[in-house]
Amino acid sequence: MTKLSALSERIFPKEKIRQRFLERVRKRRGIVPLPFELEYRHIFIIPTSFGFGFGVMLLLMALGGLNFSNNMALLLVFTLAAVAQLTTVLACRNLVGLSIAEVRAEPVFSGDPANFFVYVNNPEERLRLTIQSGFRESQDCIDIQMQSSSKLLLKQASEQRGWLELDPFRLETRYPLGMFKAWVWLFLPARCLVYPMPARNPPPLPRAGDGPAIRERKGEGEQVHGLRPYRPGDSPRRIAWRTSARHDELYTREMETPRDDDCEISWDDLPGIETELRLSILTAWVLMADHRQIPYSLMVPGGNIHAGLSVEHRNRCLELLALHES
Repeated sequence: MTKLSALSERIFPKEKIRQRFLERVRKRRGIVPLPFELEYRHIFIIPTSFGFGFGVMLLLMALGGLNFSNNMALLLVFTLAAVAQLTTVLACRNLVGLSIAEVRAEPVFSGDPANFFVYVNNPEERLRLTIQSGFRESQDCIDIQMQSSSKLLLKQASEQRGWLELDPFRLETRYPLGMFKAWVWLFLPARCLVYPMPARNPPPLPRAGDGPAIRERKGEGEQVHGLRPYRPGDSPRRIAWRTSARHDELYTREMETPRDDDCEISWDDLPGIETELRLSILTAWVLMADHRQIPYSLMVPGGNIHAGLSVEHRNRCLELLALHES
C-alpha cells in the first residue's frame, strides 16, 4: 500500500464504513429465506461517477443561464435534469419484482474459487436488462427475459476446508443511462463444501485392504484372459484361428483389464503428521485410488467408509475428510 493510499484510507476509511453499513443492514433484515422477492423498500439508489459529473455539468449550465439570462439554456438544463430524475425510477423498477429462487454450489478443493449460482426469476412481462451481481466488484451481468429465469455466477475464495458460507453480495443495475445505480445487498442462506487441498507429492498408495477382491475386469482390455466358444457378434479380430482349426470349432479370445489390489486408506498410516497435512495426503490417496479404479476404504477418527468404487463413494470420502473435526 502506497503512502497516498494509506493516507486516503485514514481520512476516508471505506472498508470500515462498508462493514458498518453491512452490519446495520444485516441486523435490520437478517438472513432472508428463499425464495426472496425484491421490493421497493429493499433498494438503495445513488448517483454513479458519471451521474455525479453530469449533475455538476447541469449546475454549471444553470449558473451560466442565470448569469446571462438565457432562457433556452435554462430550459435545456431543466429538461436534462428531468430525464436524469426519471432514470432513477427506471433503475429501481428494473430490480423490483425479481425473485431469488435458489442458490447452488458444487464442492471444490481448498484454494479453488467456490462457484455460487444464483437463480433469479422474472415473473413479469418485461425485460430486465444489465442485472449485475458481485461482492466488491461486479462479477457477472445478465439480461433476464420476460417470465423466465437466469443464473448469476458468484466466485468466492476458499481458504480452508469445511463449509463455506456465502458472503453478502450485491445485486445492482445501472439501467438505462448509467447515471444512477440501484442496488440491494442480499444475505442468503447458502454454503459450499470445501474439500481439503490434495497433497502435491503424497506417499505411495497403501494396499491390502479389506474390500472386495476384484482383480480384473473382463470384456475389454489388452491382456488375454482365456478362450470361449464363438458367439454371434464377436469381432473377427478376436477369433483364435489356430485353436479353432485344431478343434474344428470357432473360439474367441476373451480379454481383460488388470486391476490392482484394493487398498485401505487409514488415518493411522500417517503417524506424527499434523492434522491438515494428514488430511491433504488422505485426500490425494482417495483421488489416486479413484483415478486408478482401485476399490478403497477410508478410516478416520469419527467415521469409517467401507470399500467401494464410484463417484458417490469418492464424494462421501471427500466429505468425511472435509468435515473432520480437529
